[in-house]
Amino acid sequence: MNLTRAGNLPPGGAICDIGATQLFGGDLSSDGARDFLTFYASLTPKAKNPSELDEGFLAKIGHGGFLGDLLGAAGFEYTALDIFHARNTILFDLNVHAPGPRLYGKFDLVMNLGTTEHVFSQLRAFQSIHELTKPGGVVYHDLPFAGYFDHALFRYDPLFFREIVKANSYEILLQEITKGAEKPVPADVRSMGYPDDTVTDIGIEAILRRSSPEVFKVPMEISTSLSVDPGLSDVQQDDAVRMAPGFLVAYGAGAEGLPFRDLSALWLRRATAGVKRRIGL
Repeated sequence: MNLTRAGNLPPGGAICDIGATQLFGGDLSSDGARDFLTFYASLTPKAKNPSELDEGFLAKIGHGGFLGDLLGAAGFEYTALDIFHARNTILFDLNVHAPGPRLYGKFDLVMNLGTTEHVFSQLRAFQSIHELTKPGGVVYHDLPFAGYFDHALFRYDPLFFREIVKANSYEILLQEITKGAEKPVPADVRSMGYPDDTVTDIGIEAILRRSSPEVFKVPMEISTSLSVDPGLSDVQQDDAVRMAPGFLVAYGAGAEGLPFRDLSALWLRRATAGVKRRIGL
């Protein structure tokens, strides 16, 4: 609703859910669903007023109901991508699949509400999210930042989003850290030396607008590297190096912004390397 009020999500627009999202909000969710439907019914004839729906629908929506059912009733064109069948769901493995012509650049909003942390191929997953989003469309990430032991394969630092925003010229609409529940630390983690009995789950939210029609660029995080060799993007493929197909890398600014001391060390190493090459060392 806030995205729509701000002009970032058109009523009745196309939404892609990366993983068919279920709702767990208890009995109060029925009141929230009524407000949600009333809001969109005032904006588009595609949406249903709460009075047009079976009362059981609203009563069950916060007890494991699917977000797709609510978004469909609100007039949105809803598509989910997942590894099981659900409402308007296309079987899609984020590790290996890519959007086809029917889905490429289609969606006003792509939601990654706790899905990509379970996907091993982060590069393929975030490239697909970019490709699903139309230029001018919005991506909503809600992911683990800390905690969540034995829950997922990955957690996301704010640096991750800073780098992906910079590489792809995204516009930041929202960034937020949210504190969740405190939970016991699993026994196997304690046995490896984790010092505390409990851990707090912390989430990170980022809402980003795809502002450019350009293809996805892979971020290069270089905070611990002195520089990026200017020839790295022009490395010739040979029997030692092969370029993985379908990827562009944003190598960043290289030596720009380095302090003078580090620049001096960089230039000295490059000059020394050139001399060694010339004398055959």
